[in-house]
Amino acid sequence: MAVSASRVDRSGVVYPLRLRGFRWLFAGRVLSSFGDSLVPLTVAFAALDLTGSAVGLGGVLLANRLPVVVATLAGGVLGDVFDRRWVMVAADVWRMASQAVCGSLLLVGQLPLWALIVLQGCAGVGTALFTPASTGLVPALVPEGQLRQANALLGLAANVNKVAAISVAGLLVAGLGSGWALLVDAATFAASALSLLLIGPVAALGGKRERRGVLAEVWGGWRHVAATPWLRTLLGYIALLQALVLGPHMLLGPLLARQLYHGAASWAVIGAIQAIGSIAGSALALRFQPKRPLVAAVAASLLMLPYLALFVAAAPLWLVSLAALGFGLQGSYYLATQAWLLQRHVPDQQLARVASCFQLGNLVLVPLSLAAAGPLAEQLDPRLLLAAAAVWALASTLVVLAAPSIRARSDAVQPGSGAMSTKRL
Repeated sequence: MAVSASRVDRSGVVYPLRLRGFRWLFAGRVLSSFGDSLVPLTVAFAALDLTGSAVGLGGVLLANRLPVVVATLAGGVLGDVFDRRWVMVAADVWRMASQAVCGSLLLVGQLPLWALIVLQGCAGVGTALFTPASTGLVPALVPEGQLRQANALLGLAANVNKVAAISVAGLLVAGLGSGWALLVDAATFAASALSLLLIGPVAALGGKRERRGVLAEVWGGWRHVAATPWLRTLLGYIALLQALVLGPHMLLGPLLARQLYHGAASWAVIGAIQAIGSIAGSALALRFQPKRPLVAAVAASLLMLPYLALFVAAAPLWLVSLAALGFGLQGSYYLATQAWLLQRHVPDQQLARVASCFQLGNLVLVPLSLAAAGPLAEQLDPRLLLAAAAVWALASTLVVLAAPSIRARSDAVQPGSGAMSTKRL
């Protein structure tokens, strides 16, 4: 029986989990993100087992990541044109099949490198289709006043998954081999698809919409971003932050850990503390409700500066690791707030496409950044490059915080926005 949102007690940060539809979406997202988090380590060792080559490993990792960049806009179009729940189910089934075939061929010793690359590319396409539709489905299942908590819960689960999946993947690969680990990965996607089916039919918030060509649909999403000052400012900021700060950090961090500390062991400690910070950031998003959430989310980026500065200064490892807590916290807090703001202020009929634009902004420049950072690190002191990244992070964050479109974005509820379907509560 349908439950009126006005009759439900909405107190407490875990209220969204009391809603039947969101509970099943949460279960599906938990399982899907766990499967995604299993992939990097599992596939890395599968590639090394096959070739023992860094080139082969790079090709496989690129194959899993590149389709996400290429197909994410198409995922946004599908998420706006078709039933988002079914798009997510199809993406999960696609990823399940890709990883099941990959794992089975590994077990029987019949998986050449080219097949591993192709199958991981297929899995990457599934991820590109799943994510924008998932962002767009949340407002149909949760009242507008609880969207912040819903996104924070999803982010918290994803960050816990990252920590748990690394341990599980390591145990599976070491104990059973990469083939069995990929079959477990496939099983998580199957379970995710089942959870999403159990949500049941969900009414589209915007009703039926006219279908146009794919390019016209993609252009519609970009046009909405370009026409909305706070969206275009935020997208440009995060894309350049990824390219000039977070991308170089992915390469320079391990390099400096080897030069300044104890190599892989030190980098693992820093990474673990960052993961704990990510969990803390998602938990903070559950409780902290500022009047200007976008300002708070952008300002949180300043928490990466102590970590970068201490790394550049070759501070003791314990101090760098402690600062890594803030580095992890700011990222997860920002992502939870961004998802909530998109769901609240972007029209439902364009939500998945706009979300895919932001997903693309997070991804598209990183490969170029990594390609440039390697040669530069050979010619210049890596600490100098990381210092330049820190300067950019500080300067760009202050500029964005001063932008009128960012400062003007308040927590005010817009009439008619963010309504929800109560059919399946």
